[in-house]
Amino acid sequence: MARWSHHEGSTVPKKVNAVDRAVRLLAMVDQFGSEGLGVSELARRTDIPKSTTFRLLHTLEESGAVERRGDSFRTGPLFGSHLALPADPEAARVQTVLTPFLSVLYEATRQTCQLAVLREGEIVFLNKLHGRHRAHSPSRIGGRAPAHCTSLGKVLLAFDREAAERVCDSELIAFTEQTITDGDALRVELSRVARSRIGVDDNEYVEGVSSVASVVMDGDGRPCASLALTGPPDVARAGHEQLLLDVCARATRAMARTS
Repeated sequence: MARWSHHEGSTVPKKVNAVDRAVRLLAMVDQFGSEGLGVSELARRTDIPKSTTFRLLHTLEESGAVERRGDSFRTGPLFGSHLALPADPEAARVQTVLTPFLSVLYEATRQTCQLAVLREGEIVFLNKLHGRHRAHSPSRIGGRAPAHCTSLGKVLLAFDREAAERVCDSELIAFTEQTITDGDALRVELSRVARSRIGVDDNEYVEGVSSVASVVMDGDGRPCASLALTGPPDVARAGHEQLLLDVCARATRAMARTS
């Protein structure tokens, strides 16, 4: 029988704590898509004791909410495919045209490479190639991430004034101590990005993960996608800017040919 406690005149079951923790675990597992996370890392990121995390994951695994792959857990079959893409013909075209350029970046660097588009103030990941450093970047194909603290998002906002103003005027959530949370500070950052055509996320979205990105334009000169290299903190300072600019320039020409 569940025990009950009184709180502000209402009766609340103690078991709600377990539900809350399970939801937090599921949300964290879902962020990391097919990569998954181990028990220790999940416990650290959710601030749930490791023994409790292990027990909850076992229960969630039995229900199909999560599944184990080696030492990691990822979203299970109860929630369907990890590779669901938005029902967006333009996104599908961008994915088809630009994936070969993502491969060029991968072959040149062996880092994790990502392709994204901007939708409603967030980025949507259209493709991802895993590099030699399996940095725990919370991205999966079809998943979303905030634009204001990701390199992929910054380069797209820098060339889309209306979208940038909406984001800068909104509440900017802090994901790490490095996240820009002031709208005016973000405007200054986006001005810098517009000049260099390079966006950088240096531990701004996930601690221990950095990325550097550049923008791809469509045939009308509008930003249509961004390409990024992602990995450990040194990736953002490894001198990949010219490579990104060159590959994105070629990708822009390819998008113009398919318009």
